[in-house]
Amino acid sequence: MKTAYLLALIPASLLITGCDDTESELCRYYVQNDLDKGKFESAIARLADESCQQTYPTNEYLVDVSSAYLGKSGLTLPVILRAMIEDETATEALTFESFVAEITESATPTALSDLDISRSSLDEYLETTSCKSIEFPTSAQKTVCLITGFIDVLKTTMAIDALTGGNVAAWAANTNGDNPSMLRSSCALKYSYEHKSDKNFSTPYNNCEVGVTVDNSEAVTFTASNGSEKTYNYLTISYQGEPEYFLESTVLGSTIFTKNYCEVDYAVCTDTDLNTCYTCPLSQSEQDLNIKDYLLDALNSGFDSIEAVIKNSGQDSEIDIQQSIDDFKLEIKSEGCSAVPEGEDCFTMDDIINYLNKQ
Repeated sequence: MKTAYLLALIPASLLITGCDDTESELCRYYVQNDLDKGKFESAIARLADESCQQTYPTNEYLVDVSSAYLGKSGLTLPVILRAMIEDETATEALTFESFVAEITESATPTALSDLDISRSSLDEYLETTSCKSIEFPTSAQKTVCLITGFIDVLKTTMAIDALTGGNVAAWAANTNGDNPSMLRSSCALKYSYEHKSDKNFSTPYNNCEVGVTVDNSEAVTFTASNGSEKTYNYLTISYQGEPEYFLESTVLGSTIFTKNYCEVDYAVCTDTDLNTCYTCPLSQSEQDLNIKDYLLDALNSGFDSIEAVIKNSGQDSEIDIQQSIDDFKLEIKSEGCSAVPEGEDCFTMDDIINYLNKQ
């Protein structure tokens, strides 16, 4: 696969922190050694030390923090490039579905939070969450914006994985648009997204795919050990007589990432049939990781950031990555994005939900 050319766009000063093995540079040397050897948790531990951070110029240590968490997620740059660029020897065409499937196979169990930290570290380095706000970016800023674009696209694959109940392969193989997990999950997302703009929603809610219903919504408040509270709507959504449960954040207008079942004090449930057990928020004391941010916002910003950098790279081979993105856009949205006014996002929530349900 042709990945070398894109890696060549990334200056060594950002991917590899070159330094002499002197006392003042010693921590940076060990961090780079950890990154080279895949010892990502060791690099993260070193970079948490303020004395180590001070061996870097200004805030450049944040780039290594991002690299370490990206590595910890299992989704390094070579992994995403191999998945995104068409292999000339491949027997099957590259699609966004196959891209998602390949990426999720490489992701570690902590990928969701790792990607979030990796992205936020680069935001802190750039001092902005949007590369569009940088009027005259330096070469270093362009490079970091490219990496943020890749991270955002990775976040989207993680959201799709969650919506399928961790079974992307089954969703990708289903050509009828009747994957039960996706139907329930996308209905929960649509309900939450529309509910934010219309507080008068009531259940049952049937404005989803045929046969999918939001049967019930009840408020539930979780309390962490430090006393902090989080309140959600606990949604019951059924399809073919089988219910599935989701947590809706009315503030975010989205469902949130959850894992397993727990009581309202986050104690893990051993018997999920108990009335005191709920699907459990993935984040407890921290800010919620929500599906809309990972799915819709990340996909729009991810493609935008990557295209903004590679279109001016001067590399003949940039057509490969651009072609993949163009094909992905047409796969997700049949009319593509050419008619979308400049400055507006290509994809809407309806576009994404229709794509996920093979409409």
